[in-house]
Amino acid sequence: MALLLLPLMLLAQEATLHKQRAFPKTVSAGNYSGIAWLGGSKYAVANDKSPTAGFYLMSIEIDTITGDLLTVREDAFLTNGQPNRDEEGICYMPQTQTVFVSGEDDQEILEYNLQGQLTGRKLAIPEVFKTAYSNGGFEALTYQVATQRFWTTSENTLKADGQKPTIKRKIGNRLRLQSFGDDLQPKEQYWYESDSTVTRKHKGRSIVGVSGLAALDDGRIVVLEREMYFPKKQIGSYSLVKLYLVDPSQQHPGEVLQKTFLTEFRTKVNLTRRNFANYEGICVGPKLADGRQVLVLVCDSQNQYRGVMKDWFKTVILSSK
Repeated sequence: MALLLLPLMLLAQEATLHKQRAFPKTVSAGNYSGIAWLGGSKYAVANDKSPTAGFYLMSIEIDTITGDLLTVREDAFLTNGQPNRDEEGICYMPQTQTVFVSGEDDQEILEYNLQGQLTGRKLAIPEVFKTAYSNGGFEALTYQVATQRFWTTSENTLKADGQKPTIKRKIGNRLRLQSFGDDLQPKEQYWYESDSTVTRKHKGRSIVGVSGLAALDDGRIVVLEREMYFPKKQIGSYSLVKLYLVDPSQQHPGEVLQKTFLTEFRTKVNLTRRNFANYEGICVGPKLADGRQVLVLVCDSQNQYRGVMKDWFKTVILSSK
């Protein structure tokens, strides 16, 4: 029995949360929706309302001992000049030194070089993803070189698969977690079931969905579930982020993935606090000096909406128990 339990013990994770931080002097107001680590201190960041299609290059310095954020600086915006596609997710493919960016408007995932130009390549998306609800399509995107797999999913249940959650319809999303190989062709597909809303209220607006994925070296995937609740007068709004782990290698394609809870945190707007953050992007970053893994998160401030929202960044540190 001890030998059987050993692999599970080695895979167990614990998460350390650092405070979210904003860097208004070095990062312009934006709608940052996805993030990918390019190596060193360099990151590519998607903006779903950027002036034209493309992505930002940012420099992010992280304390190598604690994993806390030190500085974030916006370096450049790279674009081909074409219209923005509501670009949400972004991932980096080291072998080709290119990034892939998902568009929620066209439900396409296109490849760009590091000068912001289209290469002409794209992931071969299964037709079922064309049935996404408006503003409920591709947000999450990640790539892992060791497993040679891209992973993506829609934010909400596809029309082909049922209804999506609302504040009155307190159900979870039934999502297709889809992989692609280095040949950009679809491979394994699994079901992922998100949590339903935690609010007991039936008035206002509730948004529940998966907004980010981050593939770890061992093939497991961190899933970012995000819920936002907005009462009529906005005071009392909150954003709840939950991180789960799934391991597709331990299940058969077509099965519902078993998810393991990692951590959660809540931000809000009320009479005393204004730290509300709509986290839409997550990526695997560097490892710390002691081998712990850094996850980097970025939020969409809706261009610092009404002066209340900020462009928050946050790190979460994963370590084995």
